[in-house]
Amino acid sequence: MHIFVTGATGYIGQAVSQRLLQAGHSVSGLVRSESGAKALLSRGIAPIRGGLDDMEVLQTAALAADAVVDTATADHAESTQVFLSVLAGTGKKYIRTSGTGVYTDLAQGELNPTVFTESINHIPAEIVATRYATDLAVIDAANSGIHTVVLRPSMIFGDGASEQLPLLIRQAITSGRSLYVGRGENRWANVYIADLAEAYLLALDKAPAGSVYNLAAGEARMGDIAQAIARLVGLKAAESCAPEVAYAALGQRWVDVAISSNSRVDSAKARAELGWNPAGPDLLDDLGSGSYKRIWAYKGDPHDHVQAVHSDDQLQAADPH
Repeated sequence: MHIFVTGATGYIGQAVSQRLLQAGHSVSGLVRSESGAKALLSRGIAPIRGGLDDMEVLQTAALAADAVVDTATADHAESTQVFLSVLAGTGKKYIRTSGTGVYTDLAQGELNPTVFTESINHIPAEIVATRYATDLAVIDAANSGIHTVVLRPSMIFGDGASEQLPLLIRQAITSGRSLYVGRGENRWANVYIADLAEAYLLALDKAPAGSVYNLAAGEARMGDIAQAIARLVGLKAAESCAPEVAYAALGQRWVDVAISSNSRVDSAKARAELGWNPAGPDLLDDLGSGSYKRIWAYKGDPHDHVQAVHSDDQLQAADPH
């Protein structure tokens, strides 16, 4: 198949594109810059210059492909609607990347016992309501002659990168404080990047039209993640803080959705229907002795580490899932 991938230079998009190529598919990727286009070409991906606001580019690329895998962001409803409009009646496959952040509960560090399955009747917090509504629109578009699938990755990790972890690591390095909110009892499900890429390949092949899958292989307390980051960068211990302190350090929306809330999911559906069998390492192990230690660990004074904060584009995440 010829597959058009948005976000092809991002954390998720790179991994997914590479896995698709390994499986024998041809891949084209949306890219904004000349340097990004060269990077795609070097990996065997045909670059398509443009962004999510370039509606004609999206329409042309989608119609030229056999399938669209949208990894750029979960929060650009306008481009999603363009894809749904242009693909209506074609029977082509459209895979949307959402995220388990739709289950955000604004718990401010407290544990929520609810573990979400895809079938639970969920009323999202206002902060993620548009994302959730877009998920529902994509699912419903299966009734308009599109083979739609929604994938909801949890906290993605591996290769020393992710959305959340590098930001938390950088904040700990630059401030000398590894923070968690309240008691840090809130938990996030997580998934290893290679396992996630495998799920996209399986979904392309096996997922029924109008389906949705939560993708996670484990979960961890945010307090434990903060503690692992503290050890990683040479701090004595992680520190609890009030939400307002975390807001000042990291931004309110990001803290509310990605740090102080729970995002706990069951992935039995993906295992049963897609044959997904995640085999990656444990997140805390990867922080303590795996890819994050190789890339981020520092053995001297953590305050001297400020100048060593990585800026390589490969460590930058795709837009929030």
